[in-house]
Amino acid sequence: MKDDNECDSKQLNMKKIFVDTNILLNPKFNLNNYQKVYISIVSIEELDGLKNSEKVSYQARKAIKNIKSSDNVKVITNTNLSVNRMFLEHGNDNIILSMAFDVYCDDEEVIFISDDYNLIVKAQAFNIPCEMFEFEDNDKKDVYNGIRKLILTEQEYVDLLENPNDFSYDFQPNEYIIIHNTTSNDEYLFTWNKYFEEVKIKPLSNKYVNKITPLDIYQKAFIHMLQNDNVKVKITDSRYGSGKSYLMIHWALHMLDKEKVDKLYFVKSDSPPKNRREFPAIPGGISEKTEPLMGVLCDSTGETSLTDILLRNNRLEILPIQFAKGRSLKNSILYINEAQDFTPSEMERLLSRIGEGTFALLDGSTSQIDNRYCLNRNGLSVTINNFKNKYIAGQVNMIEDYRSEISKMISDMDWMD
Repeated sequence: MKDDNECDSKQLNMKKIFVDTNILLNPKFNLNNYQKVYISIVSIEELDGLKNSEKVSYQARKAIKNIKSSDNVKVITNTNLSVNRMFLEHGNDNIILSMAFDVYCDDEEVIFISDDYNLIVKAQAFNIPCEMFEFEDNDKKDVYNGIRKLILTEQEYVDLLENPNDFSYDFQPNEYIIIHNTTSNDEYLFTWNKYFEEVKIKPLSNKYVNKITPLDIYQKAFIHMLQNDNVKVKITDSRYGSGKSYLMIHWALHMLDKEKVDKLYFVKSDSPPKNRREFPAIPGGISEKTEPLMGVLCDSTGETSLTDILLRNNRLEILPIQFAKGRSLKNSILYINEAQDFTPSEMERLLSRIGEGTFALLDGSTSQIDNRYCLNRNGLSVTINNFKNKYIAGQVNMIEDYRSEISKMISDMDWMD
């Protein structure tokens, strides 16, 4: 069954639009949401002139990159001067509008889109179908992280613990709460399950590691979520270098060692990086074909190859999504790695395989989407929204990069192509 948002998205994809420069500069505009996007050469010139602008250089370069890599864009290079020449002499916006008028004359399905009220009024005057694009301000919406930090005085801290329901924090099931006490300068970690429970964890261990302890309070919450048997769906949308895959893999191997589950199924997206072609066919069986994708297992365990891991762990199975349909996974762990690169329907296919006694692990980062079919809507975000108020699910997003000092620096640099 499709939800309303998915239906709206499909309807949106059928639109043909002509956009002005401001639309292209807005980071919330997605070219891939439309069947066809017409852009004036004047807008391209304006973007080129803004590449060195102190305020919008990043947006301008990103817009140019997106235009270059999109196959549904047509750049209009001339105008038939359908609109009176006197009108054209009033500036670039009017030339853009004239080109939009010419395109509309050739294709009456085209709609002119702008966030400029003046341009909309002009478009209406020339009977060009137009829409005011109201960008949804996602920055103001609450993005669920599964963990939040409250800064309270000693008295506020005591009041909250004694009367948690008297406060309008709207805690979600299994949400983690970091309380920073400004009076004592101490930090406490609790989880919410209709009441506050102080978080206590045990070190992670298995045949590959003797003891894994958290490096910060976010990792502590993350390990607690993994060790909570009541949480069947364990989710994270964390930055690279935070340790999400490392901790999930070693918890899963711990569960196998202790025979708390019978099998670990590992699923990873095979989407190539953006603007790259599919990798050519590789000879061999599933193990040989999937080995290049499974480096995260080798990195976390210290094994030299996927073959070695499979030989030492006969209860580990690599499960390509192409073979997931029809499976029923009982008393197991279903680990979905790089979950942001699965579509919502693919995620539904995977999660619906869960049988009795099975846990689902989803790790990923929605800031690193490679699958072009997931740019507008991806399986990880949809799963987060669907499960954030369910008692069988938990989520912790970690924020610190522990990979290396260089890795920390990378995220603050400009890497735009």
